[in-house]
Amino acid sequence: HYFIQSNLRLDMSCSASSAARQEGNEWFRGAVGLAPVLRIDRYQKALTSYHKALNRAVSDAERCAAYKNLSVTCFYLTTLYLEKDDTDKCLFYFKECMSFGDSAVSIGRNTMSTEWVEGILEKMEGLNTSIFEHIMSLSQARRVILLHRFAAASPSVFQQVEMLKQLVSEYFHMSVIALESEDHRESIRALTEMYTPLTKLEDILRNHKFEDLLSNSCVFDLEEFVQGMKEDSCKNRCISESLQKRMQGDQLFEFSIKEAEDLDINAIWQVIDFYSESIVLTRENDVEQEAISLTRIGVIYHKVLLQKTKAKDVLMRVLQLAQTLQPRNLSEEKWFKEASSIIEEYQKQAQWKEEKEWQENRKKFLIELASELEVLNKNFDNLSIQKVLAWLYTSHPPKHCTSFKVDIASIRSAPGDSLKKLLAKAIVFYHPDKIDVEEHGMKYKVWSEEIVKNLTRKYEAMK
Repeated sequence: HYFIQSNLRLDMSCSASSAARQEGNEWFRGAVGLAPVLRIDRYQKALTSYHKALNRAVSDAERCAAYKNLSVTCFYLTTLYLEKDDTDKCLFYFKECMSFGDSAVSIGRNTMSTEWVEGILEKMEGLNTSIFEHIMSLSQARRVILLHRFAAASPSVFQQVEMLKQLVSEYFHMSVIALESEDHRESIRALTEMYTPLTKLEDILRNHKFEDLLSNSCVFDLEEFVQGMKEDSCKNRCISESLQKRMQGDQLFEFSIKEAEDLDINAIWQVIDFYSESIVLTRENDVEQEAISLTRIGVIYHKVLLQKTKAKDVLMRVLQLAQTLQPRNLSEEKWFKEASSIIEEYQKQAQWKEEKEWQENRKKFLIELASELEVLNKNFDNLSIQKVLAWLYTSHPPKHCTSFKVDIASIRSAPGDSLKKLLAKAIVFYHPDKIDVEEHGMKYKVWSEEIVKNLTRKYEAMK
């Protein structure tokens, strides 16, 4: 009640304006502690008295006092109608509150002390903060409606800025939440609604000197806020439209596979086009969304078009994108499991094919090596380990092993407890994985494999 009580300090007790104002003060003070309906009644009667005071004022000091009382009473009516959820009356008294406050300051700058004017401005800022805080305490749907209407009604550019910034943030948050649940329609709707307050903020930047905003304690750098939100909204719109394209592709693919009587290849290619458009929209904006759409394309190449090479190329790209998402654990993500399982299937097929080709080629060389293998197997069956190793190193040294160097005499006289170590060393010397086929040939590799088989058999027998 600072505004009302401060009027008592003005020496106007004998004027008609002062009498009307004192009458209004009685109604105002009488509202304290009453039920909302009765408070509204008392405040409206106080307004009637303050209007009389304004009409009967004969000096700027009296007009300042009347405007101030009108402003603060309208503020209380604004908050009461906010609580009653009566937006129209709330807005009406909010505009009245701001208008009367501005009039008090405008006249007071020429007739009242600097302290008096600053006190009014300080209290008005507090009133605006209270209204803003009340709006922010409401549900999001209600909050957005009131922010729109109060921003449009506010005579102060700085109040507009704060409310418009909050509106932009609310709509952007709606878009983010919608994307998390893959609701592209709601996300696009929120971003479309966000465009209007964001454009109004740009207009404010164009029509007002930016230095003025800073001098009036603008909480954030408005220019940076607008630019950041434009970039973020553009990114979210691309992701939303990408999600929309992917869902259109999913729907068409589902129809083509399950509903259509015959497979329509043209429809399948159209599905791929939808997924490709989705990738273009989300590229560099959301790696996971790009990976999901690529996985869809890879699955079509794999299961429907049966183009294995194409499918492998696409799905390998998916796994590369997955690497960029580390350290996030993707093991439970459907798209990652699907891409990984298909690539694993291809790898197994390739290994099986290589192994089959190798066994077919190996048979030819086994026939060519039949006599040598007969001697090899006979020696391993009949000779001691020391003698067979001495024979092997002397007759068939591992020509591919550049580090091969042994003492044949010490091998022949090696004690029994060193034989396992000698066998293990021989396995390393002759191991086929170390053989360069281009240099030494496939026949030599097959021969080395047979040697290692016999060496391993002897080693296993000693365990």
